[in-house]
Amino acid sequence: MNKEWRSRVRGILAVCGFCTMALLMYSGLGECAPAAKPKPGGNLTVGMELEFRGFDPLKAQYTGIADRTVLMAVEERLFDTDTKGNLVPELALSAKPSKNGKNWTIALRKGVKFHDGTPFNADAVVGHWQRLLDPNNKFFALSTLEPIESVQKVDDFTVRFNLKHPWAVFKNVLSAPQSFTAFIPSPKAVKDDTHNRAPVGTGPYMFKEWLPNDRLTVVRNPDYWRKGKGYLDSVVFRPMPDMQSRFASLQSGEIDAIQTDRGASIIQARDDRSLRVYSSYGAGPYNFLFNVSKPPLSDARVRQALAHAWNQELLIKADYKGTLPFAKDPYGGMIGCSDSAYREYDPAKARKLLAEYGKPVILEMNHTNTPRGKEAGEIMQRLFKEVGVTLTLNTVTEAQLGKRGITGDYQITGWKLRDYDDMGGILRSNLLSTSKLNFSKYQNHRMDELLTIQQMSTDRKVREKALCGVASLINEDAVFLYGGGRRFHVIAKAGVKGIDNVRHGVIRVSDAWLEKVK
Repeated sequence: MNKEWRSRVRGILAVCGFCTMALLMYSGLGECAPAAKPKPGGNLTVGMELEFRGFDPLKAQYTGIADRTVLMAVEERLFDTDTKGNLVPELALSAKPSKNGKNWTIALRKGVKFHDGTPFNADAVVGHWQRLLDPNNKFFALSTLEPIESVQKVDDFTVRFNLKHPWAVFKNVLSAPQSFTAFIPSPKAVKDDTHNRAPVGTGPYMFKEWLPNDRLTVVRNPDYWRKGKGYLDSVVFRPMPDMQSRFASLQSGEIDAIQTDRGASIIQARDDRSLRVYSSYGAGPYNFLFNVSKPPLSDARVRQALAHAWNQELLIKADYKGTLPFAKDPYGGMIGCSDSAYREYDPAKARKLLAEYGKPVILEMNHTNTPRGKEAGEIMQRLFKEVGVTLTLNTVTEAQLGKRGITGDYQITGWKLRDYDDMGGILRSNLLSTSKLNFSKYQNHRMDELLTIQQMSTDRKVREKALCGVASLINEDAVFLYGGGRRFHVIAKAGVKGIDNVRHGVIRVSDAWLEKVK
């Protein structure tokens, strides 16, 4: 599947039994049967890979895919986006920029209440944003919000965002489910310091209980402002780190839907008439981060040699069974770069660069204790050995991997870039020399220039040229290795309906309903 196709679909490809979108797009044969009317009632159980981090932005710091799925059920954003990137009203009604693009006036929806009875209004929105922007609160992703100067209340149902300069990524900030910034929590729950473990929002489902490492349960909100939405009586989210157990529980009927990236399970599910596979492409690839602050990885020749020793295609085939796309840049087809200077697998070039370096290269890699982490580590170890590099593998938990990456306690670590539709903001925070989120410690004046150009401009062509320059520098300097592009997969029982939209890996239980399968 090429970049042009991925760009057209913007990440949504649902496999719906024998009448797939892919079949329709390619052959034009027939149409899917008319959608059945959603039926209220029933309980849905969803298997997640990891335990939840929490739901208070200042405490949980960032969201994983499991957290996103719960947040989308309990809390809401000012806007969603459609597949073309247009804002779709949710808790807000409209967003109007000023002529100079530095001020955005947001009209809010009236008559909405949080689950605890607190009214949703401008105070709730402004309070949320001021808390994030206050430097004393040390919000983990504060540096990504640097262009926001202030957020102010205009009246009870109008707020204004004041920017330091026009900012193309601002729509992401208002709508992206990957970040805490978009979700508006109950001011009372935040003030009472209960929100992290018992989130309160305005969504179709209300938090009921969280039993750590067992389950998190939400129940239907009877007073939801979108009348008739929220079809299920309850949803149980179960963290199940072992993929084989998760898939076996789906097959046995113990759970109804799972998130997964295991290629063998995805392929098996496609041939199982009792199951449905829903997939979506995204930007933000899996990658292996280099800590460039210390030798030998501070020498570009060593990093470049490792890039030529690395065989991404082998990883995708062996670890993911071909269910991930090949990545040469961070954009997943959202923009097209004619030449990203990607360093192809070439052991001879790797050996030549290592010979120029002239010293033994002995490295350590941190990887997760998941099947994908272990398999990736073993493949990398073998490939590096073939060019004379010794690689020791350190197996850690997902939490330990994140902590060590953030604190710089690594040489090579498994990682992944956040999967935003517009990657400009996240790349700036990850690669700018002065950014606190630049965990690789990479510094390059030209990179800083390109990141600033795309940050300050709202011209699409100017930004794309700069972002393609960023991609080329990543590959030329071998800042990190690509571990495959991003493609999310959800497998569900055939009777689970309404979850075909799995953009950014989110299972949108707010749209889910159950149908009895004969």
